[in-house]
Amino acid sequence: MKELLILPILFAAVFGLVYLLYRNGIGVINSKAALMYQGYPRVGRNRNRIKAKFVSCRGTTKRVICLRPERMYRFVFSSAVTKGTVWIEISDKESEHPLVLDQQHPCANISVRRGGRLFVTTRFTKADGEYELSWDLLE
Repeated sequence: MKELLILPILFAAVFGLVYLLYRNGIGVINSKAALMYQGYPRVGRNRNRIKAKFVSCRGTTKRVICLRPERMYRFVFSSAVTKGTVWIEISDKESEHPLVLDQQHPCANISVRRGGRLFVTTRFTKADGEYELSWDLLE
């Protein structure tokens, strides 16, 4: 009987750990298919950027960015896509309409509300190339 209880408890613990990593900006939720996808970790001098190279990619990646609350940040999206499209949606917990950054609208200033978390979703449609999203604190 004890063996039957171990599996659900283990499953709940793993799910809880993944959720905590995602909410604190460490984990990424991927729902994509690609022949090749190479994401770069956000450590050291790359702490304020998201960068990836990909081939024949479709789907989404979702992540949380933890920033200092009550501050203004400038987000810049740059991409070199040879086929398909890539765009980024940025929202906070309370916004109904996300801010969209793409090749036509690559820059935006965002005021971070209380809580300091922004939800960043990158969407791919049959895309080849690379992209980078960077942000800096505005003084």
